[in-house]
Amino acid sequence: MTSPALLARFGLFVQERFLDAELCGRLADEMRSASGHPATVRVLAEDGVAYEVDDEHRRTQMAEVSEASLSLIEGRLVELRPALEQHFSLALSTIQSPQFLVYREGDFFRPHVDNATERVVGDGVSRRRISVVAFINSSKEYDGGALTFYGLLDQDVRGNAVGIPVAGAPGLLVAFRSDTLHSVTAVSAGARCTVVTWLA
Repeated sequence: MTSPALLARFGLFVQERFLDAELCGRLADEMRSASGHPATVRVLAEDGVAYEVDDEHRRTQMAEVSEASLSLIEGRLVELRPALEQHFSLALSTIQSPQFLVYREGDFFRPHVDNATERVVGDGVSRRRISVVAFINSSKEYDGGALTFYGLLDQDVRGNAVGIPVAGAPGLLVAFRSDTLHSVTAVSAGARCTVVTWLA
């Protein structure tokens, strides 16, 4: 697995204690016991863009956490935005509502980019520019489920197909440009809890 220091050398934004251990423990318990619904993927439809469940491309559950937990995470992300703007040299105006994801045995997300997704914000359309993943529990609590990046070895085209996996640690946050190809490998045991969001 790739260390946070190495990820930073590839240009990703890494913060090792975005959330403290106690908060991660509470969130993980809440997420695992919460009701939820399958996460969706963006598809082209006759009348534009639609979102639907596609178990061949993405299989995970979006946990329906409390308003208190949602507000807490949203507040932390607002506080983080200036650091992300500085790191990526971007002015970021919109933070999408976070998704609280629980990957259980057999769940995965095939290689994809996030910036093809557009969301209506107010009277306009916002394209994702920065993707954020915050790990809530440790990769010692599940097998598989590695957040894996592709194309980071761009000095050699042979490296584009090489996946660089990230080991989850409670509170670890990784942010990257939304046009970065990435995946979540299949979970083979346990439950992987993360929070994801996007900024535009």
